[in-house]
Amino acid sequence: MDTILSLLSGGAAGFVLVWLLRGWISERLQQSIRHEYSQKLENHKAELNTRIQAIQHESQLQQLRTSLFFDHQRNAFASLLAKIAEVNQAWIDKEFVNDEGLRGPVPYDAYKDLQATFYTHQLFFDNACLAAIDLILKCYSDSFSIDERSGDRYDRDAGAAYDAVQFLQPRLAELFQNRIGVSTSRRAEREIALLGSILILNKHHFKKVGLPPNGSLKLDHDDRPAEAVVIAESNFDELIEKLREFESYLKSDGGWYHEAALKTTRYLEILSPPLD
Repeated sequence: MDTILSLLSGGAAGFVLVWLLRGWISERLQQSIRHEYSQKLENHKAELNTRIQAIQHESQLQQLRTSLFFDHQRNAFASLLAKIAEVNQAWIDKEFVNDEGLRGPVPYDAYKDLQATFYTHQLFFDNACLAAIDLILKCYSDSFSIDERSGDRYDRDAGAAYDAVQFLQPRLAELFQNRIGVSTSRRAEREIALLGSILILNKHHFKKVGLPPNGSLKLDHDDRPAEAVVIAESNFDELIEKLREFESYLKSDGGWYHEAALKTTRYLEILSPPLD
């Protein structure tokens, strides 16, 4: 009997001991797991905080870059618009005569000064702005006399060149307003590209692509910029088709007409941007 009680007592004690050990082991395991997860959580928080700080830092840098670029772009536009106004005034002061209008070309020094201003700031202009400025410079240069093969000089229509500048100048200003968020209208951008497109098609002579065009896209000598824009807009699908044909031809020609190819591509990007 004493032996049985001793066994029972020893078994009960062993059970209690096993139960206690299991509880202790379970608690230690839970503590270890909690510590491990706590450590992982702290590491994750530290990594996440580092990433957040890096993102915030990059965002601040991007805002600074954007702000600096915006400031440079605004100053570039202001300088260029002011310079165009100066060139026009110098032109009027030198060449305008009552009852006769403009008798001669834009003052060459003023024109070169405008070119220099443009070259200084051109990195801050997008395609539409570059197209507008390029057209304005072309209008000024169209006022210069040209040499004929005979050696004589041929005076061109300074009044027509000045009228073209007057057409483009307010549209360039409207582009400026759009880029700084004052205006949401993109009409000026479109009209500039329409004018540039139809002018470049009528300027070049390439029989293989039917240039200069005959028919609806053909410009007469006395067509003013506003009239040219109306013609281009009224025949928009044909205009785009001809521009693409011309672009393809120029790109396959080995780069001999790089400037024309660049302008044609620029007008297409403005008027017919690629789908996303």
